[in-house]
Amino acid sequence: MTRRRTPVLAAVALALGLTGAVTPTVTSTPIAGRSAADAVMLGTSAPVDNASYRFSAKLDGRPVRWDPCTPIHWQFTPGGGPRGGFGVVTRAVNRVSAVTGTRWVLDGIVGSSPTTSWLPNSPDASRPVLIGWSDAAHSDLLSGQPSLVLGVTRTAWFGTDDHRGHRVAAMRAAVIALDRTDRLPLTGGASWRSVVLHELGHTMDLDHVADGRQLMAAVLQRGAVDYAAGDLAGLSRLGRQAGCVNVP
Repeated sequence: MTRRRTPVLAAVALALGLTGAVTPTVTSTPIAGRSAADAVMLGTSAPVDNASYRFSAKLDGRPVRWDPCTPIHWQFTPGGGPRGGFGVVTRAVNRVSAVTGTRWVLDGIVGSSPTTSWLPNSPDASRPVLIGWSDAAHSDLLSGQPSLVLGVTRTAWFGTDDHRGHRVAAMRAAVIALDRTDRLPLTGGASWRSVVLHELGHTMDLDHVADGRQLMAAVLQRGAVDYAAGDLAGLSRLGRQAGCVNVP
C-alpha cells in the first residue's frame, strides 16, 4: 500500500580521475541517483513472502550505502511535531547507530522543512540527514499522500565510473518527513519510534518488504516495536561490518 514515485536523477558536475604518469588520464563518468519517495502506512495486515529484507538502490548488484568509516551528520526540525519527539528521534538514531556500527553526529535543531529541495544536486555539496515533522502544506514529500501515510523518506547518492571496471557510489544525503497531523504514541507498538526506525531503515538503503513481521513492511503493523530478524540482517550488510566505502 505504498505510493511509488519515479526515480529522479540528480544533476552532478563532471569529475576527473588522474591515474599517474605512465597511464593516460581517465575521465570519470559521474553516477548519481535519488531514491523513490517512500511512504509507510498504518494497517492491520500485510502479505508474507520469502524476502526478509531488500535494498532500495544498487550499483553492480551491490547496495549503495553510507561510508560507515565516516560520521553521518544529522539535523532535527521540530516542525510542530509531538512533545518529546526530539527524544524519540534521537533514541531511534542511536539504535540505528548501534545496529550498523555507524557514528551519527547531531549538528543541531533547525527550522528547515523536510522537502526534496534539501537534497544536494552535486557531489561537492554536503548536507546532513534532515529528520523532522511537517505536513502536506509545507513538504512536497507529504503532499498528495493518502491520509494514512505516517512518514516519507528520500535519499541521494553519488559515485563514479572510470570505465575500467571500477564503479562505486556512496549515500550522501537523506531527508525524512514525518506527518505531524497523525496522532501516534511516542513509543510502543505502531508508535512514532516505530515510524522513525522504519524511515531510518530507508535512509540506510533498506526497501519495503511484503513480510509483515518486519519493521520494513510497507504497512506498519500495530504490534511493530523494533527491527525484526530480517531488518537486522539487511542492516548488517549496510554498516561497519561490510567495510568502508571509498569513492574516488
